[in-house]
Amino acid sequence: MQVDYAAPASHLYDPDLPTANAVLVSLSCVATRYAANPSQDLALLGCSLAQTLTAPEYAESGLITNAAKQLLHDWQALLQAHQTFAMQQAVTEFVAQSTTLQ
Repeated sequence: MQVDYAAPASHLYDPDLPTANAVLVSLSCVATRYAANPSQDLALLGCSLAQTLTAPEYAESGLITNAAKQLLHDWQALLQAHQTFAMQQAVTEFVAQSTTLQ
């Protein structure tokens, strides 16, 4: 991978994760924790790491670029599912409280 160090880093690049491999290892750890105990926080972290992987600095190959796009799409879908579930829970609790007050 050749990086032009004279060019400013994109806002997605994380200097603490200097290579695509480092981002993928971090994302794998989050995915493992998510599989064991799904949560909105882990989905948000996975989505953030997947978005980081889309930075041009990590585009070492077409495979990485395509995988980054797919991972971002998948983590966004998981995050959306958590947000939808949370909204449904809030509505259900509100309706239950409204019924109790009558």
